[in-house]
Amino acid sequence: MRLGLLPAGIALALAPAFASAQEAKATTDLDRISVTGSRIRQASMETAQPVIALQRADIEKQGFTSVGDIVQNLSATGSPAISRADALTSGEEVGGQYVDLRGLGPERTLVLLDGKRMGVSTGGYTDLASIPTSVVERIEVLTDGASAIYGSDAIAGVINIITRKNFDGLEASVYGGQYNKGDGEKQVYNFVYGQTGERGSITFGAEYSKEDPVWAK
Repeated sequence: MRLGLLPAGIALALAPAFASAQEAKATTDLDRISVTGSRIRQASMETAQPVIALQRADIEKQGFTSVGDIVQNLSATGSPAISRADALTSGEEVGGQYVDLRGLGPERTLVLLDGKRMGVSTGGYTDLASIPTSVVERIEVLTDGASAIYGSDAIAGVINIITRKNFDGLEASVYGGQYNKGDGEKQVYNFVYGQTGERGSITFGAEYSKEDPVWAK
């Protein structure tokens, strides 16, 4: 009787291993999921939240030539897209493009690039001119204070700039214009190149901008 039960016991012991092997073959490999700016509250379809999201299609329709111009066009911003420093002084902050949410000062607005803090000047300003418009996929603006999460530099709000991912190809754009008096000539050149492969992707973008002064006549 013991000899008869031995083969049955071996068969029962092998059954779970066979079932586990079948389940392993049925697994599916998923693509990598990247989440940026996860601490920024997302807009809800049911309740209004102070989050503004600008997609690339919206940015292209507006026709702005810089990230600073795009953000400064929002009603929540309080300063023009130029430095607040005295025009007669010199320094790293003169001529930069800064954003001032709710009129609390550029040093109270936190700017993120793909969810990570950008570098600031000695005065605590983040120059948006350092980001080429051609590499921007979307811009998320939290128009409410987030100092409890990010610190005192996010009292006015948070701006998260998301760059383009898995971009294949080459894009270039040129902008030129001037005022009707012949001054204030502006030239902007944008360039972006991207290539994707099985092991990853690379995106390179550059921007050149030149703007002449406007003379008082």
